[in-house]
Amino acid sequence: MKTIYKRFNDLNWDDNIEPLDVSEEEKMDMKNRVTKKIRKSRRVPKVWRNIAAAAVVTIASIATIGIGFPTLANQIPIVNNIFALFNDEQDEFYSKYEEFATGIGQVQTSNGITMTVDYAVYDGKTITMTYSVETEKEIGENIGVNAPVNVKDEIGGTGTTTALKKVSDTQYVGMVTSTPIFNNKPKEVIVNWEPGSIINQDTMNEVKGNWKFNFTLKEVRGDIQTVGQSSAENGVEVWINEIRSTDISTVIEYNQKVDTSVLEEWEWVTTDLEVVDNLGNKYRVNSNGGYSEEEQNFYWSATMQNVDKNAASLIFKPEVVWSKEGKEHQSFTLDPIEVILKK
Repeated sequence: MKTIYKRFNDLNWDDNIEPLDVSEEEKMDMKNRVTKKIRKSRRVPKVWRNIAAAAVVTIASIATIGIGFPTLANQIPIVNNIFALFNDEQDEFYSKYEEFATGIGQVQTSNGITMTVDYAVYDGKTITMTYSVETEKEIGENIGVNAPVNVKDEIGGTGTTTALKKVSDTQYVGMVTSTPIFNNKPKEVIVNWEPGSIINQDTMNEVKGNWKFNFTLKEVRGDIQTVGQSSAENGVEVWINEIRSTDISTVIEYNQKVDTSVLEEWEWVTTDLEVVDNLGNKYRVNSNGGYSEEEQNFYWSATMQNVDKNAASLIFKPEVVWSKEGKEHQSFTLDPIEVILKK
């Protein structure tokens, strides 16, 4: 978050807007509305979230034109690396993504708008894709493309899409992530993305189009460490199951088991992780969402930056939140789980 406050100061605010107080209950209600969409069955539908430019509310063949000339991102001098544009706001989370990403370079034009999928990368858990938009005329400041990424053989998943960043009067860039859930995880994924429209969030004007992208990504190879350590209290037990380290990120697989007595009193139970290492480094953790098969055993995953090569262990601090939609919530932190890293 080290640069996001500077970006807030650069935004053009309307001085006539009156701020509204939001209670803790209302904040929790919003979180519940998002997390509630993680279905409590084996087959999990796609859950999609929009991420605004200034704030997060916590996601066939193709005719490729323009072959032989650089993609839109490379035509804009200030956006040679779209990952870098989002990196500052994410505490250097995407530092190595461009190096290991696959150049897609697929371009589609529809209804006067040219859309380009520039780069994409699959870390074995989450697909991260950057894209560019060029319009014939200015269509606003606060615009977004809200379309889920579909992956062959997925049984469900979660994802996010950022608001488009305006880089000139008629040029924009954006990022999409998707975390598919498979019965049997493949070594490569076949991705299909078909945005149906671009929406101005201020006026709600919608520009419809017919853009279709299809491509294949191989996973970035990683080393897997099986863990199997847990911490429990108040009828909730959290297990750290697996740590997968790749050249671009570290993926944590974990699950929570909840006693029936807790679910009889509380409507929803979620667990987030805070992660530090033995050297004192704190890591940014992006949740990938999860699913449940029996309502008591929830499976989650999260992605964070690469672990410091000098670190000997990771310390996981599970924060558990009990909640009743729009009414009440409680939170507590379980005893830390320290995992010695295999070198």
